[in-house]
Amino acid sequence: MNAFLITLRELIEFSLIVLLLTGVYKDHKKTLISSAVLVFISGSLISLANYPLSGFLEKAYTGFMFYSFLMILFMSLVLRENVMYPVICTILAMLVPSAQLTSIIMDEASLKGGSVFVFALLGAVAGMLMFMIVLRIMSGFNLKRFFGMQGVMVFISAFCFLFGGLHEFSSASVVTSLQQGLNRFLTSFVINLKELLLVPQGHMITTALDGTLGFLASARFAMAVTALILFIPPVYVFIKLLFTPEPETGGIEINAERRKVVAVYLDDLIRKGTPLLFSLIVSIVMLHAANLEMNPKYDPEPIPVVADGDMITIGLTDKYGDVSDGRIRKYSFRHKGAAYRVIVMMRPDGEVVAALDACEICPPTGYVQRGEHIICKYCSTPIPVQSLGQSGGCNPIPVQYRIEGNNLTMIKDDIIRTHNKWVGKDAATGH
Repeated sequence: MNAFLITLRELIEFSLIVLLLTGVYKDHKKTLISSAVLVFISGSLISLANYPLSGFLEKAYTGFMFYSFLMILFMSLVLRENVMYPVICTILAMLVPSAQLTSIIMDEASLKGGSVFVFALLGAVAGMLMFMIVLRIMSGFNLKRFFGMQGVMVFISAFCFLFGGLHEFSSASVVTSLQQGLNRFLTSFVINLKELLLVPQGHMITTALDGTLGFLASARFAMAVTALILFIPPVYVFIKLLFTPEPETGGIEINAERRKVVAVYLDDLIRKGTPLLFSLIVSIVMLHAANLEMNPKYDPEPIPVVADGDMITIGLTDKYGDVSDGRIRKYSFRHKGAAYRVIVMMRPDGEVVAALDACEICPPTGYVQRGEHIICKYCSTPIPVQSLGQSGGCNPIPVQYRIEGNNLTMIKDDIIRTHNKWVGKDAATGH
């Protein structure tokens, strides 16, 4: 049954792409449908010839899928009114996904037996029947009223980004994988560039290039590049649509006829602009989702520590990890029935800092980490990690500490006094 649903879902996705293309390129309907069938069969045969996918082939398939959707997006910048572009779009959108669908069915069959092929065939038949029924229904609709040639490519690329994913191969979306790939590439590029320019590595020696190169290797820059890739084509097509020349109405003497011509022009702009706006919204939502996926919230459980007299000692490298990994670490101790939490973290400049897991303003709900920021759980204010150790606002309240070799030491009474002064005694007891 799982094979039936997977195959039906993929056939529906393929059908929607073909229906959109045939609705806009009505003169090339037979060519596009024939191309879609050939591409689907070719993708399946490619997968069968190379099954099981592993190593380089799997990476090549995955990479081809990502860049196929990007190529569909950028085709919107160069489209002309001929059959070449929609056929290329069909090939790019269906070849590798159909190959991966076949590979999934083969994997299922190896685990559950030959009945999987029967369910997959039933799913394919159901999908093709739905396609033919919808194709017949839509034959009377003129999709050119809603899509220009460039607009349909933008819409199809947004559809692929939204539903293309890797499905059973991975839970990552295409946009997430694109952003991760860019981040890895840029990080590797910056490392090689530093070696070429003989820029010192590590935190002991800093140079004027450190800030710029660090930004180029950051997830934020990768997100900016991804945003440019996703937004330039639809924005270009949308602006081009808005600057469509108004119809000439100077020769129309009757005011009602003149208004009718202008109304038709505006109606056409609205109809063709709506799918473009939808595509932009999809791109924005997916980019935001990809950013959250790349930078998930990290909220470790506080590690209990016991004071040695009046001293609290925390190892910077111990069984819980190494503070140099840049991730937030939390510790807690109890005194007279009250619990006190502190956070320890290494800033990007290499300095280790300690602070209360609370600020001067909000209730002491603590912080979580997301990428290069820590975030207040109460008010959701993002705080740059580099600002840790500074007092005021929603920053964690600094505490006194010393670094002695591989240990960070704090005086228990100092932590309690600082907590009681800024947070209050009742907060520690939970009242």
